Amino acid sequence: MYMRLWITGTLLLSASSARADHVHTVDHDGAHPFGAGVSMLAASFSTMLYSGNYQGVVPAVHWSHDRFAAGANVGLYRLEKNGAQFYGVGDVVVHGQVVLVGQHPVHAGVTAALSIPVGDQLRGMSMGHPMAMPALFGTYMFDRATVTATAGYSHAIAANSEHDHGMWPIVDPMNMVEFTWSAAGDVTLTRELHCGPVLSGGVPIGDGDNRVIGALRATWGSGRLSTAAELQLGLVGDPFIVRGVVSTALGF
Repeated sequence: MYMRLWITGTLLLSASSARADHVHTVDHDGAHPFGAGVSMLAASFSTMLYSGNYQGVVPAVHWSHDRFAAGANVGLYRLEKNGAQFYGVGDVVVHGQVVLVGQHPVHAGVTAALSIPVGDQLRGMSMGHPMAMPALFGTYMFDRATVTATAGYSHAIAANSEHDHGMWPIVDPMNMVEFTWSAAGDVTLTRELHCGPVLSGGVPIGDGDNRVIGALRATWGSGRLSTAAELQLGLVGDPFIVRGVVSTALGF
């Protein structure tokens, strides 16, 4: 059950925001309250103004105790757009989670994330301003399957209200103000191996574009080590054409 809770936490926290640099690998196993992880990603994109590809490495740390969890991560990117190449960091993201309902088979609670703009906005690696991203989540565990859903709200902080840069940054586009949502399923194939679909997106409040991402995720875990691979397709809103993400987390 601890493995399935870890997968659930990974799914809901990463899907609650469509941004890939928000890689939230919260460990729910009380035996391993601390952990560290890294995600590697690669994507191709094409929008009205830009086309190209990017690759990234996203280190992360996390902590959990009882009903509480917290973590932080930041992405390091190589970005190629319209033939030009750039290297740099993305925005720093800190996040937390509180489980309000923890009676098996139902788990539900609140997550919150805050992005801190440290990357280069003009080159497409940073939102350019902080983003506050609270969300609600709910999970139901069946015998061999788990379903998770989230509903959230993202809002730019201290940004010029008259300035709408559209979905940005290139490496993880989102609207300045939007509702976020996700739905995910996980099926136990073996004791160590799980897989399932993930669907996530954002609905702009005011100006902006709808965004929908579909993915298929496989997760393997044994002891302190968990590894996940996800193939994502940008279905609506040109967040990207295709993106692959491989994540590994170690608890200690």
